[in-house]
Amino acid sequence: MTKRVEVLADKPALIQRCLELILEKLHAAIAERGRFTLALSGGSTPKPLYEAMAQQDLPWDQIHVFWGDERYVPPDHPDSNEGMARATWLNHVPIPAINIHPMPTDAADPAVAAQTHVT
Repeated sequence: MTKRVEVLADKPALIQRCLELILEKLHAAIAERGRFTLALSGGSTPKPLYEAMAQQDLPWDQIHVFWGDERYVPPDHPDSNEGMARATWLNHVPIPAINIHPMPTDAADPAVAAQTHVT
């Protein structure tokens, strides 16, 4: 696999290119496996990309969303990556709730929450 570096003009161009890459991978995965999984990053950096994703007409029932990064706060906390993703994207599309896989942050101890939610 050849790796390459792309230099883009500005933030809107970066967001557009990221959206293109995700959509390319999404359509290929669904065609090949009938399912696309995406691990979300945290912080405010991906917010414009999530907003762009909310504008897409996609086969939401074939998309599964996971978090690769989460702060140990409730989803309604201002620092929650889950809360931000839901507010900017996931609450605005018809993705089935069962396809959204947040990290558990509801126990007093993160280790306990992780063990409780192992499937």
